[in-house]
Amino acid sequence: MREFISSMIGEEKLVFNYKEYDTLFVEKEYHSYYLFFFLKNMQDLELVQKESEQILSAIKENQEIYHPDMDKNITCIFFLCAEEEEYYELGQNGKISPLSKTICLVEEDLNYFKKNVFVYTEKMDDFAKQNVGKFESLCKEYFKERNFEQYKMSSKDNFQYDFLINLFIKIPFLNFHAYQGEGDQTYCTMEEFIEKQCDKQQIDRKHIHDICDELEPLLEDEEKLYEWLDALVQKQADEERELAEVTENED
Repeated sequence: MREFISSMIGEEKLVFNYKEYDTLFVEKEYHSYYLFFFLKNMQDLELVQKESEQILSAIKENQEIYHPDMDKNITCIFFLCAEEEEYYELGQNGKISPLSKTICLVEEDLNYFKKNVFVYTEKMDDFAKQNVGKFESLCKEYFKERNFEQYKMSSKDNFQYDFLINLFIKIPFLNFHAYQGEGDQTYCTMEEFIEKQCDKQQIDRKHIHDICDELEPLLEDEEKLYEWLDALVQKQADEERELAEVTENED
């Protein structure tokens, strides 16, 4: 897995080691930094999460790489291989496994660093090893509508897609749109999706914006907000009554 991620990152690596952990440290745009840990087991994940202060101290002491922006702008990404049963338990609604508890504890801990946990299976690891240096071509190959539909039916049978899409979820500097095929409209931003749905349903977006502008100054005044809502309900009732009268007269 390390070789796959290293080849995906490119040449922007910083030389940094922490204890016996297998790490990669990279600088990206706007002085943002990403520290990858490739862990052996869940116990390592629990231990390294508790060592955030020591990790930052070790970075600060390394004068060859340290920059003041690192104090507030490092994301740690922990890679952990799990058994298939453990992995697919993570996606089951209503089921909290020991692994999911640990991931929650780690990712909710914002002391010193933002923290993401990337969990993968042995099949995904083998897939990564077979495709070192091919990240971009894999994205172009797999990020197609038919693969997405198959993935929705079974993430286990489509683990390649599952692996790739989770990289974009857990690694902030990856830009999903950069790897979409030209003219591919399978994926869009939330704003684009809302605009398309409004157009499809013939919804007057300007009217919605006007309503939002009216509401904004009322949100902190409960009495005025209720007055506005009452007026809206009354207006709707009046319009429905007028429509009923017109229909009755036509009959």
